Amino acid sequence: MKIATDNNFITPGSLEISDWRALKVNGEQTKVIDFLQGQLTSDINLLDDNNLQLSCICDHKGQVVADFIALKQDNDFFIIIHKDLVTIFQNELEVFAKFGSVIFEISDYKIIGEINKKGGSGHFFHSNDDFELSICLKKPDFENKNTINLDIWNAASKIHGIFYLEESDSRKFRPLEINYDNQRVSFEKGCFRGQEIVARMKYLGVDRRKFCTFIANNDFLENDLIKILGKIITIDDKKVFNGIIKKDDVEKVKKISEIISIL
Repeated sequence: MKIATDNNFITPGSLEISDWRALKVNGEQTKVIDFLQGQLTSDINLLDDNNLQLSCICDHKGQVVADFIALKQDNDFFIIIHKDLVTIFQNELEVFAKFGSVIFEISDYKIIGEINKKGGSGHFFHSNDDFELSICLKKPDFENKNTINLDIWNAASKIHGIFYLEESDSRKFRPLEINYDNQRVSFEKGCFRGQEIVARMKYLGVDRRKFCTFIANNDFLENDLIKILGKIITIDDKKVFNGIIKKDDVEKVKKISEIISIL
């Protein structure tokens, strides 16, 4: 069952995301590209100007340290990241950045999130059959006419299967556990920290758990079958959340009457 944009559950619009920060990556461009390509799990060489991609960094054990959106705008590179993860991100990469002659600068750009109907955006970082999610940077004096709220944005992200770490989640998960292998990791780009472990889990491991997005009615109560990740978003009479279930429990979960859809 799909949740479409025309049922007033997810509506197109834009908002300023005040909890996110835009870190500008300063340095000689070839060094910036080499640095990001060696540290980020996504393939920076595929990032065109004024385009975006979901990404993250891992430690040497393959655990996700921080997640973010990589953006190239007007030939500059930015890391769009939640404010609570900025220090974690900078501390993790500080030594490598110095070695690569790269400096991170917290810019004063405003971060504008947009939900557009399919085909309505010139650039986006994720899309499904119904709508696209996009981010753009605006100057500090820009006044956005917020037409959606943060709950709508977060619900749309969850419906796309996008999970964002909270500060307490750093180093708790490996990419395969939270769908990052499908959205934030390139297995063709070559090395990044933790790459060998992540690739081994991808191609040789036996994954007995499944990451899902759930849409439920307001009567839904947490249970032992679903490990809920992040916050539950409540909009009107529906709850939207990410969670992990055992593959052996899929049929049991489907029988929970309060669950409307599993994506």
